[in-house]
Amino acid sequence: MIERSGEHRAGRHRSGSTAYKPVLSEIFVTFGRMAAGAVGRAGLLSAVVAAAATSAFAADPYADSVISYVAGGGAAGPYSNSSVVLGSPERFTGEGVFPSVVTPFNPAFGVNEIINITSGGSIVVRFDEPIVDDSNNPFGIDLIVFSNTFFVDDDYPFGLVSGVFGASQSGRLDVSVNGVDWVEVNSARPDSLFPTLGYSDLSDPYALVAGAIESDFTKPVNPAFNPLGATYAQVQAAYDGSGGGTGVDLAGTGLLSISYVRVRNVGTSGALQIDAFSDVSAVPAPAAWLALAPLACATISRRRKRVKR
Repeated sequence: MIERSGEHRAGRHRSGSTAYKPVLSEIFVTFGRMAAGAVGRAGLLSAVVAAAATSAFAADPYADSVISYVAGGGAAGPYSNSSVVLGSPERFTGEGVFPSVVTPFNPAFGVNEIINITSGGSIVVRFDEPIVDDSNNPFGIDLIVFSNTFFVDDDYPFGLVSGVFGASQSGRLDVSVNGVDWVEVNSARPDSLFPTLGYSDLSDPYALVAGAIESDFTKPVNPAFNPLGATYAQVQAAYDGSGGGTGVDLAGTGLLSISYVRVRNVGTSGALQIDAFSDVSAVPAPAAWLALAPLACATISRRRKRVKR
């Protein structure tokens, strides 16, 4: 479904944490330069690899501005600060009240962490760097939407999934190149699987202290994973380092890339809760890097020999 809308209003920006990405970018750029030197085409190959690394790892992967927010016909209450959807999803919630780590059994709930979208309401966000329909993305997923759904714990406080609480069928997700022409992603329900996981190294689903290993909010969960009956340890294993969220594949939209995302509540009652949006990080083609590896090794070997001389 394609429709037109005139929604345009400046939003506020809250940047996410991407400190690890420049490091990875530097590694790939260095790798590319070594390989390029080995084949005698340093300028061309180095530029290609450097550009790929910069594109995939250096850009901010989170929504950058709110274009519009309509709370809807219901009561949004204190959960009406639209700027909370910008930047990274929450890893730790309840500061000053009931502080604890965000896990699939323990969602973000603070008024400065999520936003309510009630009946007839919507929110539109913009990404400064376009989200591309990329077949190299894990499971073909290009965009991730984070909400505050959570797993029902059938073995509290140890974590055993017996259902999903807060998932709504009233949510709709639309994408756009220009913020005017919209395409609905029929397969996506923005307030559904998979609940957010803030850290990947905690054994307690209700931990009161942050973990040491942050999950990856740009990596989607395998959509084939069925969490019903899974323990917390099994959920973590299935997430495989991912921070959860609802995965969205742009392949069916007919769009090569998008810059605007809209979430709507088409229900007659109830509310959706949204935390954040992220662009998925593509996985570099293994064959390409493996093909360059021998050349890089040969370059390193020659450099060592020169040093010995």
